[in-house]
Amino acid sequence: MKKKCLICKKTFQAKTNRTLYCSEECRKKGNREKQRKLMKQKRAEQRKEKKKVLNPNTDVTEKPKKIRNLAQHYKKLKKEILANEAEFGFTGITLIEGIDVHEENFVDLVMQKIKEQK
Repeated sequence: MKKKCLICKKTFQAKTNRTLYCSEECRKKGNREKQRKLMKQKRAEQRKEKKKVLNPNTDVTEKPKKIRNLAQHYKKLKKEILANEAEFGFTGITLIEGIDVHEENFVDLVMQKIKEQK
């Protein structure tokens, strides 16, 4: 059965149906090319995955669009801190602007403190 070598394009007499290369040298080159293509695909996939996970340390939670809405920001911050403490069953001391997060009127006190500083 006559076949054409995939590397050098010469025709050769194939011993089996699966033979693709005319010589041992062409077979090695073919395998090397095949491996290069495979690794190129794997690296491309890894690059895509890296782009998806840019920086896992950055906080992905939604933040208020404008920093002017400080009341909303501090309400959300208090809620997150208390939820975290409840999850781990631990009550810590978290001070923001010198005011403990566990106080009932925490947001109002922080807003007053900020107004005093201005």
